Amino acid sequence: MRLSKYYLKENFFLKLIDFPALYNVKTDELYCLDERAFNLLRAIAEEEEISSLVKNDENITQLINYCLDEGILTKEPVNRINPPIRQAPFPSLRYLELQITRRCNLRCKHCFVGEGLSAELPFELIYKALKEFEEIQGLRVLITGGEPLLHREFEKINELLSELSLRKILFTNGLLLSDKFLKHLNVEEIQISLDGMEHGHNSLRGDNTFSKTLEGIKRAIDYGFDVSIATVIHKENLEEFDELEKLMKSIKIREWTIDAITPKGNLKFNEDFVVLPNVAGKIMRKYGFSKEDHPKVEGFGCGAHLLAILATGEVAYCSFFDENPIGHVTEGLEVLWERKRQISLGELECSKENCPFIAECRGGCRYRAFVISGRKTAPDLFKCYQFEKPLS
Repeated sequence: MRLSKYYLKENFFLKLIDFPALYNVKTDELYCLDERAFNLLRAIAEEEEISSLVKNDENITQLINYCLDEGILTKEPVNRINPPIRQAPFPSLRYLELQITRRCNLRCKHCFVGEGLSAELPFELIYKALKEFEEIQGLRVLITGGEPLLHREFEKINELLSELSLRKILFTNGLLLSDKFLKHLNVEEIQISLDGMEHGHNSLRGDNTFSKTLEGIKRAIDYGFDVSIATVIHKENLEEFDELEKLMKSIKIREWTIDAITPKGNLKFNEDFVVLPNVAGKIMRKYGFSKEDHPKVEGFGCGAHLLAILATGEVAYCSFFDENPIGHVTEGLEVLWERKRQISLGELECSKENCPFIAECRGGCRYRAFVISGRKTAPDLFKCYQFEKPLS
């Protein structure tokens, strides 16, 4: 009989990543644990007897009280998932881009996916990939497209999401976020693209899309989802950021990320939208806000904890590197992760210049740096201008 009546809340999961951790999928908080704390919480999660761990140990008693106060533990039984706990590879694969379809209801002028391909990842491969990702201690799955809500088996995918010990983030243009979808959507966060005010957004994504996107944002917030906004910098929204910032602060969003437009896909036919690094970098420095991110493994460049599965089933460094896949998802996620060549900070040209910001920016986007410079070790100039100096 289990004498100690403590239970780990259903939104907390133990992960053996680069350090023992406790992950809250609801808030995205990641707690670093010592061995004793990890073993205690693991015993509680698996409903084992813990009296021998607690006996005569004041620190453990204090930890239990802290966890009760913080809502990590409860004395009431809970219906929770207990996923496998095993040591993750090093560095750990924490974030998975899962491009489930390339079908879309828009034809955006900057879309990196481009035209002419409507591939869709079969449900069986999605199931296999997500279960493997969970087993190797993954944290976040980024469900992308195209427009992921257009996947022909999205209902089955949505049911699967409720069974996983992962934070699920849906990337969408927001136009399809109807009550029908939102009532049953099994994700913790929805990221919606808003690329300016009415003129800027519509010029990139099509007439009348701004008002419909804003409706989708507000509807998702009303349904209680964490909502984050992603904005790309382009020629038609340069004068809109002050107004856009006021809008972002007037609605309840989790994060507002600003990034440079990436030279890929449809953008090669719409080069007049491109903004130079010295202009875009300063906007990236001034605008946007985000939650504190998870601690990264030191010494690695951008993407050290990320892998992308494309709608074709091919797997790449990230979704921008779709023309240079490292394999196919059927080979197994852990095999492919071990095959991925990590980029060390020491290889980057900016490390040789003793840049004081390299540990923070980690060289910036590897794809953008390579496309602009033609060198794999080059810095991302957009990030260079973002971190150049504090604004006066």
